[in-house]
Amino acid sequence: MSFLVILISLAVNYLWLRDHDRFDDGWFFRFRHRMEQTSSELSAKLPVSWPINLLLIYGIPLTTLILLLLFIAGKAYGIPTMLVHILVLLVAFDRTQPGQLARQFLTRWRQNDVEGCEELVRLEFAVPVDTAFESPAQLGSYFSKQLTYRWFERLFVMFFWYMVGGPVATLICYITYQLRDSHGQDQAVKEVAIIDWAIALLEWLPLRLLALTFSLAGNFVTCFERMKQSFWSFSKDFAAADMLAAYAGCALSGLITEYSQDIDDNEEATAASEALAVTAAPLNEEQRQVAAELAALRGLLERSQAIWLAVLALITIFAIP
Repeated sequence: MSFLVILISLAVNYLWLRDHDRFDDGWFFRFRHRMEQTSSELSAKLPVSWPINLLLIYGIPLTTLILLLLFIAGKAYGIPTMLVHILVLLVAFDRTQPGQLARQFLTRWRQNDVEGCEELVRLEFAVPVDTAFESPAQLGSYFSKQLTYRWFERLFVMFFWYMVGGPVATLICYITYQLRDSHGQDQAVKEVAIIDWAIALLEWLPLRLLALTFSLAGNFVTCFERMKQSFWSFSKDFAAADMLAAYAGCALSGLITEYSQDIDDNEEATAASEALAVTAAPLNEEQRQVAAELAALRGLLERSQAIWLAVLALITIFAIP
């Protein structure tokens, strides 16, 4: 059932949710605020309230999900159970497709709208306020790195843990990432540290498996050698986005030139197909390089996703436990 659930979730996410965020994360922020208010009321009686806060934030959604799954188990040929699995994945997935983000960035990039590109980056990613981009090339590199990590944490990590532990594991991942992205300045230091450790643990094995997938989908020798050098490293302070960008760069070694040549050959056709023939200026060397890198990265991510869907299909067909 795992393959069918993931396939349906991807299809719904791509077709139904591509333009509208029908499963926004606002419910979690409201729920967290309410739990923090409850735990703060207990702080007068207890010296430390943040463990109770974490217990409530994790415990209530997970308990609700488990009880719901137990209640509908075996009913209506398993269709209600499948629908709950799909709902959990849709909530956990990124509602903005990576390919769509890349197209939006490239559209502005081809129009020489660097300010628009920076606005998109700051809108879609958690860019520190004091971050300044010294050049358009640096902006393009930052976008590619953050796009890869966002695809990893909101799609591949959810894939992996759903295959391992079903919707319960997926919900744990979702809550953990939301806790990281929504903590305030006055958050308990120990609570923030625990969340960082939890994310490092959740990402450790999926990150290595994705690096192996990059090797299969790109330059195997270069990427695999890089993966061997850092395979056993572990720290909550390591930058997963930087490591993924390094793996992707190794996997794309020697491929970006081909994409650059394709862009040179098809630039006019691409502009016409995207209704940019009037407004788009010819790409300069820097723009062409960034566009080629981003196009190569999109191809790498799509091939990696196809590999994992194929692996999951084989597991499902041959019923490997």
